[in-house]
Amino acid sequence: MKYLLIAGEASGDEHGARLIAELRKVDSAATFAFIGGDKMALQAGVAPLYHYREIAVMGFTAVLRTLRKIRLAARLLQEEMRSNPPDVVIPIDYGGFNLRYTLPLAHRYGVPVVYYIPPKVWASRRRRIKQLRRYTDICLTILPFEADYLSQRGVNARYVGNPSMASVGDLLASNAKLCDTNRPYIALLPGSREAEIARNLPMMCQAIDLLPAPWRAVIAGAPSIDRAHYTPYLSERIELVTDKTLPLLAGSSAALVTSGTATLETALIGTPQVVAYRLPAGRLARWSFDHLLPISYFSLVNLIAEHPVVEELLGDRMTPQRLVQALVPLLDRESVAYQAQQQQYHNIRQHLRGELVAAEGAAEIIYHALTTQWEPDRWTGDVED
Repeated sequence: MKYLLIAGEASGDEHGARLIAELRKVDSAATFAFIGGDKMALQAGVAPLYHYREIAVMGFTAVLRTLRKIRLAARLLQEEMRSNPPDVVIPIDYGGFNLRYTLPLAHRYGVPVVYYIPPKVWASRRRRIKQLRRYTDICLTILPFEADYLSQRGVNARYVGNPSMASVGDLLASNAKLCDTNRPYIALLPGSREAEIARNLPMMCQAIDLLPAPWRAVIAGAPSIDRAHYTPYLSERIELVTDKTLPLLAGSSAALVTSGTATLETALIGTPQVVAYRLPAGRLARWSFDHLLPISYFSLVNLIAEHPVVEELLGDRMTPQRLVQALVPLLDRESVAYQAQQQQYHNIRQHLRGELVAAEGAAEIIYHALTTQWEPDRWTGDVED
C-alpha cells in the first residue's frame, strides 16, 4: 500500500515517524510519500515532498509572509495525489494546512482520509467539525475524551492511546537524561515556532534572572528553528540544547512550558512545571479565553485531569514575577505544592496507562481498513454542531 502523510511541525514529524515505523510492521510492502521532517524521512527511507520547517508558522502575519511556500507545498501535494495516487491520506495534526488543502484535495481525487490527531475542535473553531464530518473516513484521537466528543457530532472517531506514553516510556527505559547535580537547572520550553519563541522566551529568561544562584536554565531548542533565534537570550546562566527535549526535562529540577504536547510529556516524566503562554493583546486574549472559549483550561495536563494540576499563566498573566512566584514552591521537594502536583501526575499516568500504544493502534486500524472493504462504521443518529 502507498501512504501519504502530512505533518507540519516538529511534534507531527515525531508522531509521523512512529506511525511509519508501525505501518511497516503490519504492511511489508508499504511505500510512503510525505510532507514532514527528518525523523519521518529516516523511517520512510525517502526525502519529504516538502520539509515542514518551511511552513511551520503561526499567526496571521507569519502566515502571510510564508504564503508562497505554503501554496507551493499544497501544489506539490496535489501533484503527488494526481500523479502517484496513494491508497490513503493521513493528515497529522496541523489543522490550518490540512483542513484548507489536504482534505479537499483527497476528496477531489477520491482518496480515503484517516486523520491522525485531528484539530482540537472542542477547544475552538467548532465549525471545523463539519469539515471533519464531510472529508474524513476515520479520525484517530490521542485524548480520551476527543473520540466521544467527535462521535456525538457525527464524526467517525476512535481513541488509539496517547503517543506521549510511548516516547516518555522509551526515555525512562533508557534512563537518558541531561543532568548535572552540581548545577541544577530549569528547563525552558518556549514553543517550536518563531512567533511563540519571540513572545514567550524573553519572559522566561527574565524569570530565571530573578532566581538566586546557583539556579540556571537550559532552553529546549526546536530542531526547525535556527540557533540565531535563541542567541540573544543566551548567557552564563542560560544555555541551549537542541532536539533533546525529553532528556532535558528528565534531568531538570522544574520546567517553564508553553501549552501543547510538552505539558503532558513533562507531567509523564514527573518534572514539576508551570505552564505559561504569552499572546498578542495579552489582556484581550485572556478575556476572550475566559469568556468566549468552551474550555476551562489551556494545558493538556489540566484538560485531561479536568481540574487544575499545573499553574496556568495566559496572556497578560504571564510576567517574570508571576512565573517565579508559581515556580519557587515547586523547587522544594518537601512543599505541599510539589507533593500535590506529583500526586496528580501519578493519577494522570494511571489514567492513560494500559491503553493502546497510539502509533501501533493507528497503524492496525489503517491497515485493516485498507485491506478490507472500506466501509467505515459511520455514526448515525442525532448530530450536534
